[in-house]
Amino acid sequence: MKKVLIIRAGAIGDVVHTTNLFRSIKQAYPEIEIHYLTSELIKPLLIEDTDISKVYTINPKFKLFSNYTKEVAKTLKAEKYDAVINLQPSLKFKGLIFLAGIKKQLVYKKSFKLHAVTNFWKTGTKFFPEMKEIKELKLILPKANVENAKNRLKDLKRPIVIINAGGVLSNRQGRTYPIDKWLELGNKIQEKYNGTIILNGAKEDKDILAELSLIPNSVNYIGALSLVDSCAIIGEADLMISGDSGPLHIATALGVKSIGLYGSMPANRTGCYSSGINVISKKECVPCNRRKCKYLKGTNKIYTPCMEEITPNKILEQINL
Repeated sequence: MKKVLIIRAGAIGDVVHTTNLFRSIKQAYPEIEIHYLTSELIKPLLIEDTDISKVYTINPKFKLFSNYTKEVAKTLKAEKYDAVINLQPSLKFKGLIFLAGIKKQLVYKKSFKLHAVTNFWKTGTKFFPEMKEIKELKLILPKANVENAKNRLKDLKRPIVIINAGGVLSNRQGRTYPIDKWLELGNKIQEKYNGTIILNGAKEDKDILAELSLIPNSVNYIGALSLVDSCAIIGEADLMISGDSGPLHIATALGVKSIGLYGSMPANRTGCYSSGINVISKKECVPCNRRKCKYLKGTNKIYTPCMEEITPNKILEQINL
């Protein structure tokens, strides 16, 4: 086998969780050329990685028999891949692989008995039985973005703690921490460490999270940066605190101390991998892994009881800066 394609178009955290798969392959089989198909949004997180030779992109919302998809398939077909590791196992991605003429295929199957990183890695062992699982994540960002991040932060008081409060309006409940508790936690961190709090989140969260700027000596980057610039900022921080999200997994892959807050999501599957601490709710229904919380049905509440149960003091106990 000389050339292999790996496919994962989203979400961000899932792509980060695949990095030790291609790294493990390259370590055991350095002669193999590895290509990656992902979304345009995520491409900048992979293009500087020397374990990947090429990064192709696709709109995850593509329609299988559109002219756009046929062009993508034509491009992939021209590469004459020996095999594909399909980590995006929907019918339309299987159809894309068929159109691209790649006959040898491994298809990812989700297992809740394994951490997502190990689950992705284990998928590849059928083709690459000699590879050993690398017990850490590693993300390589473009140097220009890293330098820009250093310049942005150079005059900020250390320690720099990132509060990733985004995802409030997500369709999946039980992953976001209440704003009032973020405020309390931020104030307690500043009382104890007197550094800088960086606020992180998506553009759609900007208004709902605006009051977090009341935290003393905080810098609000919510919705203000590109994905790769946000990642570079994360990489220069001293600590990341977040619910289960892409930024949390990016932080662990950049070697940043991380604290993950877990309610509905199973921490044994999507918790901080290798490094980091998981603060897990002790509600009796945790983890339910449900998109919608049964306790919020028929209410106007946003935050689930499991995330409400995690106190700022419980998180503070895990911080060591």
